[in-house]
Amino acid sequence: MARVSPHTRQRGLALLIVLVVVALGSVIAVALVERSQRALARTQALVDRQQVMQLSQGMALITERLLGERLRQADGVLMPEALAQWTPAYDIPGGTIQGRAWVLDGRFNLNALTHPTPERRDQARVVFGRLLQQLQLNARLGDEIMAWLASAAQSQPNPTNAPRAPLVHVSELREVPGLDEATYDALMPHVAVWPSPRLALNVNATEPEVMAAFVEALDVTAARRVLASRPFRRSQDLWAEPVLAGASLTPDERDWLRVESGVFLAHARVRFARDGQVQTHDGFRLIQTAGSGYDFRYVSQGVP
Repeated sequence: MARVSPHTRQRGLALLIVLVVVALGSVIAVALVERSQRALARTQALVDRQQVMQLSQGMALITERLLGERLRQADGVLMPEALAQWTPAYDIPGGTIQGRAWVLDGRFNLNALTHPTPERRDQARVVFGRLLQQLQLNARLGDEIMAWLASAAQSQPNPTNAPRAPLVHVSELREVPGLDEATYDALMPHVAVWPSPRLALNVNATEPEVMAAFVEALDVTAARRVLASRPFRRSQDLWAEPVLAGASLTPDERDWLRVESGVFLAHARVRFARDGQVQTHDGFRLIQTAGSGYDFRYVSQGVP
């Protein structure tokens, strides 16, 4: 067996050390590059998000102007179809932006279930129960939602007998035990969340099932006949409609029904071109008419 000289052994050890150092350097270099790429991606995402927020605020102002113009043109009576279509895509640096809006006060306001006054809260629960019945959903869902709201309130500091704070987003219903996806999907087009716990219904923007829930004397067929006479431009026109004129409405039911739009959800869609790919960002703002002005509230960066 050949003997390896000390000099050769030292050269081999030095070569091994060099190889290890080069390998470690390569690993460190790759890690630094990957970290830089991730940091760059995060920075770009933050820049995009900030830009989306600023553009969404701008779109909210555009929506305010459009709402004002269309409300004036329609004498305050704005049908949902007039707002649901996307605006043309406006060019912005690096992409485009367009918007649309929904009229929300044609739906049941879930926050009416959190009204601080027990009597109003009970009225909302009855109306919601009738809505579940009209949609052929399990009537127990109303009790389960009320129990969920009450349990959430009890878990808060200084709990009271009143339900929890108003909901911020309809998707919070997903937390209700036993509410499956099919039920959620069936309920979604007929409910909304407003900051106030008010119970009201815009007849010009509602569906027959919702109106039949608000007016006990009407079934879905009768409600459909009423809504066939839309748009109602004045409250007097609504009360003169033959079906409603012959129905027995309670004072509260007459107070709930109205013909004006007052709660809207503005939807801004921003598209950026990045590395040959189009990135889409959605922003939403809740808009409430307040006298001659508008109250803008941030709602969500995701589709409601």
